Amino acid sequence: MGRALGLNARFASVLPWAATERGYQKALEHCVQEGDFVWDVGANVGHYSLLLAGKVGADGRVFAFEPSPTNFSRLKKACKGVINVQLLEMGLGEVNDSLSFQQGTDDLGATSRDIGSEGVGILIDVRTAESLIKAGEALMPNAVKIDVEGFEYEVLKGFGPYLGDRSLRVIGIEVHFSIVKSRGLPQVPALIERLLELHGFKMSWPDFSHIIGIRSC
Repeated sequence: MGRALGLNARFASVLPWAATERGYQKALEHCVQEGDFVWDVGANVGHYSLLLAGKVGADGRVFAFEPSPTNFSRLKKACKGVINVQLLEMGLGEVNDSLSFQQGTDDLGATSRDIGSEGVGILIDVRTAESLIKAGEALMPNAVKIDVEGFEYEVLKGFGPYLGDRSLRVIGIEVHFSIVKSRGLPQVPALIERLLELHGFKMSWPDFSHIIGIRSC
């Protein structure tokens, strides 16, 4: 299916980047099935968007969220011609808002992040998952991958009641301990675990910075 969607060459260009989180990637892939709807929250330049597009096939869809204009431009180029990836130039959060955004200085822009309403940076659109699902702007996901540089908990809370929807089987999160600590919120990793457990997910840590919550797969 990946070959039919024109993805193989794109995988080759990004696979070395994934080597440090292979266990997490495999655990996430294992729970994604053909025909699934997957949200890639913090899609960056498209590594997971393309990988998961190959898993869901022509009957599934990946919704790739990326608020950085610079990263989004590269994401759009990477996903050109991939018909089952829908690109959304926005961030996700706990409330619908506009926030300042700081572009990362690394080569991939992977350290780009929200800096709040008081920061000086690019103004970006932030939406809640709940509002997008209710409005039909993005379909209810079966799997979600979240990497938003320290604002993962806010993204989860923005799902509202949909976090308890049984069709959502797996959530994969990169936990940025140093960033949440710098925000004065060192308790966030524990809060993420607690929130997922309250909604029936079983936790595992495939490495020191990634958490997988699985309801069933």
